[in-house]
Amino acid sequence: MALPAPVREVCDQFLSLVRRELPEGFLTGLYLRGGLAFGEWEPKESDVDFLATVAWRPNVVEVETLRRLHAELAELSSIRFDGPYVLAEDLERDPRTVPAVPEMIFTGELVVHSSPPWMVAWHELARAGITVRGPELPTLNVWTDEQALREYTVGNLDTYWRRNAEGLARATVADLPGDDRDRDALLSHCILASTRLHHLLATGELTAKSRAGRWALTSYDARWHRVLHEGLRLRGGGGVSAYDNLAELLADVRDFLAHVVETTTGKPVAERSS
Repeated sequence: MALPAPVREVCDQFLSLVRRELPEGFLTGLYLRGGLAFGEWEPKESDVDFLATVAWRPNVVEVETLRRLHAELAELSSIRFDGPYVLAEDLERDPRTVPAVPEMIFTGELVVHSSPPWMVAWHELARAGITVRGPELPTLNVWTDEQALREYTVGNLDTYWRRNAEGLARATVADLPGDDRDRDALLSHCILASTRLHHLLATGELTAKSRAGRWALTSYDARWHRVLHEGLRLRGGGGVSAYDNLAELLADVRDFLAHVVETTTGKPVAERSS
């Protein structure tokens, strides 16, 4: 597929920095996943989720080089460029068994960790990943397991998203980010990212956040349509809000997220049930 110009530019900048800073032959492949792989790109909201394959496990010096490289890339582009550095053969195994590797994470840090949550990443690459550089993904025999993906998704909703739902139940408008863009991104994420997981469990298909939101408009009770439309509006960055104030929106986001968690896990959210 043809990449949006800003995505192509940040990929080219990254590859140029790798050629300049790291030994020849270090990078063997660059692949993209996430919403972009499913045809969704929102210039003001979307990041670029990548996976890089490398010829060997980076040593301490090379990890520091990667850290500097990503810091320089962040100065060249406002687009977040997040992902791990793995061996190509790692993709043939359960991601939960891959040893510690460097990964650029959403906070803008490069960390080295083991057993990160790559279950979705492997399946996105196998189903819809985009090859930027290196062997085409179908030739890499990316590991997949539909039951493991389903169990991981339910577990994610029952842990990470349950904690978010319980946190929102106690939150007030004063607890939201002060920056409008950060606040809108947070609220949209709570609405659409959780819906994307429900979409996977209901349909068996991975998709992008906005597509999941549009699916929910045809699958959820009308009670939730206003907040779903708001999530889509916030992600797209246009239009007029259907809410009179933030308190009203926060209340709906709170109730919506609790509904998604309860529906998908079969267990009530603690703060909601008390």
